[in-house]
Amino acid sequence: MDWLSFSILLARIMIEIVFFAIGASIFSFLNVIIYRLPRHIQFTLGHSKCTTCGHELTMRDMIPILSWVSLRGKCRYCGARVSARYTIVEVLGGIFAVLWTVLFGIKWMALLAFLASGVLTVVLYILYDKMRESSLRQSRK
Repeated sequence: MDWLSFSILLARIMIEIVFFAIGASIFSFLNVIIYRLPRHIQFTLGHSKCTTCGHELTMRDMIPILSWVSLRGKCRYCGARVSARYTIVEVLGGIFAVLWTVLFGIKWMALLAFLASGVLTVVLYILYDKMRESSLRQSRK
């Protein structure tokens, strides 16, 4: 492989890393929507909090994927377990961003596919939560 080919490959990898980070960040916000929308909590205002202790999270606690890994899936403040589901959604966002840009290039179709993936992810997770909640209620009767 000559220098030019290597440089082009390296640039493409760096671009995809940026797209992965953007996708993970956007899907991190979709996690907020997945959690708050069914509970009728405003998702455009307010700060994220630990669901166990209620401590307001700082920016370093909300870096997609990296915060969960560095904190070993626990709250920095109370040590309660943080579901891997948040990180799974963020990884999905990164994968979708890279997948659609690889398939369609950096074009409107990639953006539309990414947006559709986001909407579908939100809907499916909310439906899954509702079904799980319903089944838990049924098993307690």
